[in-house]
Amino acid sequence: MRVGVDGKPLLSARAGVARYLEGLLGGCAGLGTPGAEFDVVKPGRPRGTLRWVMWDLQRATGRGYDAFHFPFYYPPLAPRCPVTVAVHDVLALEHPEWFRHGRANPLRLLIPAGARRAAAVLVGSPSVAEAVSERCRVPMARIHVTGYGVDHARFAPPPEDAAAGVLARLGVTRPYLLQVGSLEPRRGTDLALAGCASLRERHPGLQLVLVGEVRADVPALREPPSWVRRLGRVADAALPALYAGAAAVLAPSRGEGFDFPVLEALACGGAVVASDIAVHREHFARAVALFASGDAEALAAALTRVVEDAEVCRALRSAGPALADRFSWAEVARRHLQVWRTLGRR
Repeated sequence: MRVGVDGKPLLSARAGVARYLEGLLGGCAGLGTPGAEFDVVKPGRPRGTLRWVMWDLQRATGRGYDAFHFPFYYPPLAPRCPVTVAVHDVLALEHPEWFRHGRANPLRLLIPAGARRAAAVLVGSPSVAEAVSERCRVPMARIHVTGYGVDHARFAPPPEDAAAGVLARLGVTRPYLLQVGSLEPRRGTDLALAGCASLRERHPGLQLVLVGEVRADVPALREPPSWVRRLGRVADAALPALYAGAAAVLAPSRGEGFDFPVLEALACGGAVVASDIAVHREHFARAVALFASGDAEALAAALTRVVEDAEVCRALRSAGPALADRFSWAEVARRHLQVWRTLGRR
């Protein structure tokens, strides 16, 4: 069985799709995949994603593959072999106001058309499967929940001395709250600031540390308070120390298809406070403190419990790594291989 894979996402910074594809390919390599050959196709020069998929990979699907996998939401218009596509969410269809170009966003056309064209649609959770079926008019029989994983060698509770050294190099002092991910209104950065401001009334030394680059204007960050530290993008090697050292890790997003920073924080023993959106409830409810999405007062109340109640905090830090152990890239790879082998036998 020959499987082609769009490798362009691997050329980007470690965004969610890059995390997914890197983990999937690593999981396949770890399994050994007897009888399966993978060809990761990458552009040799800078290419826009739309042109790359619709022109370059359109031609690539004619090279005799049994299946070709597209990890970024949509395949070409007329693929020459069976294709599978990973649809991580349909937020562009549900909430166009959250994204650049709004209702003119090309993903609003490309995701539904590509999902209907694909031999199989691969998603990370049951809620996304239902949304894809409803919004894209794809039968549930062609949608497969393959899940996500975490690199347990990279993300694990760090030794205290090593963590302290990382924080010192970054200039981060405790106590602090942490949010990791792109900075944009959808991610609830405004809620993180409001929650931290509320908690600072009782804990005036508390800082808010933001890791990630600005993707869209966040009015609250135009003139941020002095207690907000923006680190931008940091190396993966520094994240375990940041997660574990935080008084709480904030995940206040208003919408996600998954949430890799939450899983990584849990794997590192972080105490996570997360919005009660569907994917957080489905994947992480047993190991995070949930609050009503979009409600700054509810976030502040949840933060107060985690920061001030040692037993609550200890329980969350203990539950996180145990829950994260259930997320395996090897299992994700097995589920993908099962889909590809079924297509190859047709």
